[in-house]
Amino acid sequence: MSNWLILLSILFSVCSINAQTSISGRIVNAENGEPLPYASINFGNNSQLLTNIDGSFQLEYDQKEIQLNISYVGFRSKTVEISNAVQYVMIKLQPAVEQLQSVVLSSEENPANAIIRRAIANKDQNDPQRALRHFSYKTYTKFLIDNLSKDMRLRADTSNLEMETIINAGRAFLSEKVSRNSYNSRKGLKETVLGLENAGFEEPVYEVLSLKSNPLSLYKNDYKLFETEYAGPLADNSFKNYYYTILDTTTVERPAYVIYFEPRRQEAVAGLEGLLYLDTLSYAIQQAKAQLLGAIKLEVNHYYNYHPEHDLWFPKKQVTTIRPGSGGKDISVFGGLISVGTLQRKDNILNNIFGGAPGDNNAYLSSTSTNYDIDLKGFSPIKTGAAHIEVLPGVEEQPETFWRENRQEIFTQRDRNTAALVDSVINARNIERKLEVKKAVGNGYYPLSFWDLSLNNLLKYNRYEGIKIGAGGKTNSRFSNSFNLNGYIAYGFKDHTFKYSLGSEIFLNKSTGTSLELTYTSEIKEFGAFSYQKKVNDFSILQPRYSNITNFYDYENLHASLEHRFTSSLETEITVSRSDISMNDSFDYRYLHEGRVYSEYQLAEAGLSFLWQPFSKFLHTPEDYVVIEHGFPRFTAQFSHAFKDIAEGDFTFSRLGLRVDYQIRRLDQSRTEFILEGNYAFGELPLTHTFHASPNNTNEYEILNRFAVAGKTSFETMYFNEFYSDRQAMLNIRHQLRPFYFTRSIQPNLVIVSRFAIGDFENKDKHTDSDFKVMEHGFSEVGLELNNIFAGFGLTTAYRYGAYHLPDFEDNISLKFSFQLQL
Repeated sequence: MSNWLILLSILFSVCSINAQTSISGRIVNAENGEPLPYASINFGNNSQLLTNIDGSFQLEYDQKEIQLNISYVGFRSKTVEISNAVQYVMIKLQPAVEQLQSVVLSSEENPANAIIRRAIANKDQNDPQRALRHFSYKTYTKFLIDNLSKDMRLRADTSNLEMETIINAGRAFLSEKVSRNSYNSRKGLKETVLGLENAGFEEPVYEVLSLKSNPLSLYKNDYKLFETEYAGPLADNSFKNYYYTILDTTTVERPAYVIYFEPRRQEAVAGLEGLLYLDTLSYAIQQAKAQLLGAIKLEVNHYYNYHPEHDLWFPKKQVTTIRPGSGGKDISVFGGLISVGTLQRKDNILNNIFGGAPGDNNAYLSSTSTNYDIDLKGFSPIKTGAAHIEVLPGVEEQPETFWRENRQEIFTQRDRNTAALVDSVINARNIERKLEVKKAVGNGYYPLSFWDLSLNNLLKYNRYEGIKIGAGGKTNSRFSNSFNLNGYIAYGFKDHTFKYSLGSEIFLNKSTGTSLELTYTSEIKEFGAFSYQKKVNDFSILQPRYSNITNFYDYENLHASLEHRFTSSLETEITVSRSDISMNDSFDYRYLHEGRVYSEYQLAEAGLSFLWQPFSKFLHTPEDYVVIEHGFPRFTAQFSHAFKDIAEGDFTFSRLGLRVDYQIRRLDQSRTEFILEGNYAFGELPLTHTFHASPNNTNEYEILNRFAVAGKTSFETMYFNEFYSDRQAMLNIRHQLRPFYFTRSIQPNLVIVSRFAIGDFENKDKHTDSDFKVMEHGFSEVGLELNNIFAGFGLTTAYRYGAYHLPDFEDNISLKFSFQLQL
């Protein structure tokens, strides 16, 4: 018995000797209690620790007591001895006038500001993307979402956001990526993914590739992290957004100024707090640290290596960590909008990630990118129009030898356990199915086995058809990877008529978006409608104008098209079609041509359309192209020609449309949008194929009777069928102010709108039984929108002025509600 006691005593003594003591605390200003961010704490054998931006710190030591030496610029240094019985300490520093002898500058301004000015002035020599004509490197990235607690709760989720689905279900996600990066000054930076491993998924989750968790440069004006843009600490206008303070100078071989930066106007512009280590000779960034503490704790660390042959500091490593916080400031990640100050206070994905059950506050996200095989002279040709991120075929099938050769971070046993956990969670919770649903819904479909149900055909309403119900969709890859069958059938309860479509699309080359489609359709169509075949996906459950349209014509159309993507930014489509047009009870229209009156006619047409997005960034997978960052301007164009006496065509005419979209987005969440569109037609042109300016006002006498849903680009005070043109130009300007913050769920935004259209019409007398105007003097309206007042609903008003101002004041006013739903 005594031997056991001796043994236990020895073990206890050994454990006590090697036990780690943890202490946390905070450094504050003794006069006002304000935290001192990045105060220097020296302890042990020349060990150093910096406090967080809230003055907090935590350290571990294995002694009975420890001596802390705390220093901070402008404050008296202090030495504190702490025993291992203390678990928390608050240390107060007294302000003092202090000068940094190591900083010698001729400017009389704040020395830190003078250093920052020189760093900004030297960006052309220090930013690799400005200083070098070309370079190349490889990157290994480990993206991890884990839980520090032993008990990882499994909870059902209701979100269709892919990462939230994974985290809510299992609180774990692990992804590894190896990529080759090439840069040249003309075509920018391109990433080629060589290997990708997503634990638990049979197919790679490409969405994680577009997450901006590790931006390369801190020199840019905007610093984008996940889905939030922050003001760059070395932006050209950085003094508008940040305060700067010198904290220290390092004493290494290449000394650096340690500059603390903090946001100047946090409620207006998203900003981070942190440290810049700026080379005392070149003013280049040697190292940087940025933090955001609030609802979540965000920390980003940038590390650079010096390359003497180029006198350049090049990024070596970046570590981004997100942990639970205490409320206040938020960020955005995985498409969820999260506040910074009062910028984006909305319910979001991280609330669910880090919310969890009571006491479950240990989830964290970590993304580490390490650059290696860096060649600052390396030139790799970049194909014109290449995608920003290119995923090579077979990246998810790389052998273990590939990962052993390219891993730049230790793949721990915990990482392996996380991967195993994710495998079981994804299988148990059917996560891949939820990702499939999310992706399909974003394109207007809901997947049911081998069939994707169209959400656009389920329920509609307009004044001619009344309530219109239908069903339709298309087959998916479970049916065939080579082609699909598509179609729908719908019935209008007011016109008592079935409408339908049936077609098939053959995928000739998915990698280039090349496909051949053949479709037959029997439907109704609005007079004067001009629809671009190639356009940005604009699926919307609610279609504001459609419910108010009164003038339709019947058409039966046999349509064939060939789509092809020449570059990542250029999509094209060639079409040929044969249509039978006839009038119905909604509009008794006749077209007079060469002494004959037409109420029915045939059209044989061919056309070419394209969508060009030269400033957008794309992710190119073996299966598809995905826009990962919208850039402007964006161009859409379409030309079509109708042939007489070919396929029994009755008329010869041509139609041309060109649309340019441009946006100016600002860090304060305000933005200005411009849409300029021109349409031109000539030849034997019936009214059905002319142009209207997208009117959205019904012909009701009372204002309240005209109350409806407002569109985004439609003319809200222009009455339906009031104007038609065979040539027209339109300009739509929207300026959205920074959202007003009331609560997390109520953040309305005010939009000032101005619209103008001008048009002309030749041979107006050839269109019988129609009474419309021509916009030869220009139509003008101005409006206000207060959107997202609650649950996506808002109110809008517009006023009609200028040449077509009406005598009665109330006829020039529109009052409507708006609805914006984000899936």
